[in-house]
Amino acid sequence: MTIKLGSLSADLSKEREGDWIELKEWHGLDPEKPYEATPLPGLAFLVRSTNYPDYVTARQAALEKLKQEYPDDKVPPDVQARVEGQLSVEHLLLGWRGLDVEYSPDLVATILVAEEHRVLRQMIFWCAGRVGKKKVEFVKAASKN
Repeated sequence: MTIKLGSLSADLSKEREGDWIELKEWHGLDPEKPYEATPLPGLAFLVRSTNYPDYVTARQAALEKLKQEYPDDKVPPDVQARVEGQLSVEHLLLGWRGLDVEYSPDLVATILVAEEHRVLRQMIFWCAGRVGKKKVEFVKAASKN
C-alpha cells in the first residue's frame, strides 16, 4: 500500500486557531472500575495544538525555569499543576462545552492551576495533542484488466 503524502501533513490553521475536539470517553473516572472507559457524551474542548508555536516556546521556558529551581528534577505536584495549568490557560484552551459550568477565562485561570484538577488538564492536553492531525490516507492501487 502507498500512503498519500498530504495525509501526513498537519492542518496549521487548526493548530494555531483551535478546533473542537470531542472526548467520547475517558479511562479511570470510576474508582470501582479504574480500567474501564466512562462515556462522556457532549464533552468537547476548543483547543489549540501542543505544536502551537507560542505554547512550544512558553513550555520550553517553563521547563528551563523548573530545572533551575529544582535541579534534582523533583518538582512538587502543586508547582507542576500550576505550570501546566497556566500554559494551558494562556495558550491552549479556548472554550468548552458539556460541563455544568460555562467557560470563562477567569474561571479557567483558577481551575486549571489547581492540583486537584489534573484529570481536566490531562483531557485538555490529550485534545490539544490531536488538533490539526489528519487521518492517514492510502492510494488505491490501479486494478489490472
